[in-house]
Amino acid sequence: EAADHYNAGRAGPARVLCGDILEAAPDHLPALHLSAILAFADGRMADGAGLLARVFARDPHHAPAYVTLGDALAVKGEHGGAADAFVRAAALRPHDAAIHSKLGSALLELARFTEAEAAYRHALALDPALLRAHWNLALALTRQGRLAEAETAYQALLARDPSYPGAWRALAHVLADQARYDEAVPAYLHALAAQPADAGLHLALGDVLYKQRAYADAAIHYRRAGELAPGDANAARLLGHALHEAGRAAEAVEAYRRAAMLEPTDVVVLSNLAACLYRTGHLDAAIAACEHALALQPDHAPAHINLGIIHEMRGEIDEAVAAHRRAIAADPTYAKGYANLAVALRNAGDIDAALAASHTAVALAPDNALARYNHAHFLLMCGDLVNGFAEHRWGRDCPDLSAGMPRFDVPEWQGEPLDGRTLLLFAEYGIGDALQFVRYVDRVETMGGSIVLQVQPAIVPLLRCLEGVTVTARGEPLPPFDLQLPLMDLPRIFGTTLETIPADVPYLAADLIKVAAWRNVLGRAPRLKVGVVWAGNPRHKADRQRSLAAQAVLPRLVMPGVQLYSLQKEPRPDDAPALADLGNDVIDLAPLLRDFAETAAAVAALDLVISVDTSVAHLAGALGRPVWVLLPYALDWRWLRDRADTPWYPTMRLFRQERPMAWDGVLARAAAELARVVAGECGLLLPETMDVR
Repeated sequence: EAADHYNAGRAGPARVLCGDILEAAPDHLPALHLSAILAFADGRMADGAGLLARVFARDPHHAPAYVTLGDALAVKGEHGGAADAFVRAAALRPHDAAIHSKLGSALLELARFTEAEAAYRHALALDPALLRAHWNLALALTRQGRLAEAETAYQALLARDPSYPGAWRALAHVLADQARYDEAVPAYLHALAAQPADAGLHLALGDVLYKQRAYADAAIHYRRAGELAPGDANAARLLGHALHEAGRAAEAVEAYRRAAMLEPTDVVVLSNLAACLYRTGHLDAAIAACEHALALQPDHAPAHINLGIIHEMRGEIDEAVAAHRRAIAADPTYAKGYANLAVALRNAGDIDAALAASHTAVALAPDNALARYNHAHFLLMCGDLVNGFAEHRWGRDCPDLSAGMPRFDVPEWQGEPLDGRTLLLFAEYGIGDALQFVRYVDRVETMGGSIVLQVQPAIVPLLRCLEGVTVTARGEPLPPFDLQLPLMDLPRIFGTTLETIPADVPYLAADLIKVAAWRNVLGRAPRLKVGVVWAGNPRHKADRQRSLAAQAVLPRLVMPGVQLYSLQKEPRPDDAPALADLGNDVIDLAPLLRDFAETAAAVAALDLVISVDTSVAHLAGALGRPVWVLLPYALDWRWLRDRADTPWYPTMRLFRQERPMAWDGVLARAAAELARVVAGECGLLLPETMDVR
C-alpha cells in the first residue's frame, strides 16, 4: 500500500505507512528501502544514507538499494560514487537494462566516454526500447568525435520516437559538424517545427545556410532569432554578416548598428559597419566607424584594411598605402592585408613592391581565391603570361566575379586533339576580353573538331564573321557539345608567352557592305577622320581610374585637318554641355551604332580611333585599325608596363600616365602626336625603330 502511494505521487501517506511498518518490524527490507527513497526525495540525505546502511547491514546484495544509492549520489554530483554503486547493482542484476543505462549516465558525467558507450550498448542490447539510452549513446559518441556513429544513434532514436525532445536538434548539429549542410537544413526545420520560438535553433539554421552561401535565407533566421532574443548582440551581428554577403549593404548597416548598440566594444562589428557604409557610399561615416574601432583596438588589422580601401575610393593613394601597411604591421600573418597592400601599391605606381606584397599574400593564404586572382594580374602585368594565366583561373572561385559566369557539366578541354568532338568556348568576363581572346579560335580549329562559341549578345553579329564556328548568344539554347573551356583559358592551353602571342591582325572583319555605307556617310574629305571614346561603363569597378569627361578630352583633339566622331554609346549627363559647345567639330555617331557589327564597320571607315580602355579599343585592334589607347598608369594587366605598344595588337599605340591619376600629360602627348600626323610628320602606326622593351 505504501508503494502504491509512492508510485501515485502521494509521498506523505507512503512515509506514514513505512513508519508504521518499521515500528512493527524494524528490519523489514522493502520498508527500509522505500523509506530511504522517500528521505532522498525530501532532501534528507543523511536520513536516507542511514536507512540504506540498515538495508546493506541486513542484505549486502540488495541490488535496488545500490541503485537508490547511485541515484542519490548522482543528485549530489558525486558521480564517481554513483558509478561504483551502479557497478555493484549491475553485477547483482546483469540483465537489468535500466541499471546499465544508469551506469552509462554516471560514466558520461565523469567524461569516461568509452566506458559509458559500452554501458549504453549493453543496456540497448538488453532492451532496444530504452529511448534515453539511445540518446545518451549518441551523446557519448559525439563527445568522442565519432559523429557518423552518433548520427546513426540519433536516427535510431528518431525511428522509435520522431518527436523525442531535442533529437532533431542534436541530429542537425551532428550533420552540420560533418559539413553535411544539405541534410542538416531539414533536420533543423524538423526541430523548429516543434520549437518555432527557439532563438538558438534559428541561429544554428542560419549558420548552416550561411555556410551554404544562402545568405538571404540565413538572414531570415538570424532576423527571427533577433526578434525572439532582442538583447542578443550575436544575432544582430550575424544578421549583419548575412546581409553584407547577400549584397544588401544598407540593411546590413542597420543590423550592425543594432549590434554595436548592444555590444559597443565589438571592434569586428564596427569594422564591418565601416565596410557596409563604404558600399552604400557613406565614406565619411565609414571612416568614423573605422576610427572608432581602432580607438578601441589600435591593432585591429581588418579596420586598418577597411580604412585603406576607403582612402583608395577617395583617391587618397598615399593614405591607403599607409593604412594597409599598418594592417600588416598589426598582423604580419594577415594575408588579406598584403593582398590589399598590393592593390594600393599598384595604384600608387610601385609595381615591383605590389608584386612582392602579392607573392606574400599568396604564400600566407594559398587557397584564397581573390588573392590568387589578383596575383594573376600582377604576374601578367609583369609579362609572366604562363604563370599569370594559370593563376587567373582562380577568378571562377571568387563569388563576386563568378556569380554570372556560365557553368557546364561536361569535361573541360585540356588541349588534346579534339578528334571530331565539339568544343564549347565561352566568354566568362567582359566584351573586351571576348574580343581579345577570340584570336585563338583559328588555333583551336586545327585540333580536328567543331567549335561552338558562346558570347555576349551584343557581339554575336560581329563574330559571325568567324568561318566554321557556330556563334550563339549567352542565354540562348546551345547545340550539343562534348567539351568546354572559357575563352580566357586558351592562352594557358597554348602555353602563350610574350613572344608567342597570336598577333596576326585583323582576326575580325567588318561587313564590307556596311563599311562601304559608312564611308559614304563619313565622306571622303581630306580631313583625318578620328573616332573618340572617352569613357567606359560607369558600373565598372575601376571606372574612376580609366574614364574621362568629354570636356577633358575632346577640346584638346579639335584641330585643323581633323574631324572628330563620337563613338561614345552612352554619353554621361555632364558631357552634354561640352558636346554642345563643340558643335560640328564632333559628330555623334552613337545613335547609328546598333551593335558591335555596326561599330566595327564605322571603325573600319575611320582613319583612327582614340579611346580610353574600353571594348572599342579591343575592337579596333582586332580589326587591325590604327587605335590609340589612353591608359591609367598601371590598371589593366594586358597593357603590361612601361610600353608604348602592345604585343596583343600591332596597330595599337598606348598613351599611358607617367604617374597615377595624371591625365594631363597623356592628353597633351596624344594631341601633339595627332597634330604631327596631320602635318605629315609621322604615320598612324608605331615607327619600326621605336624602343618597346
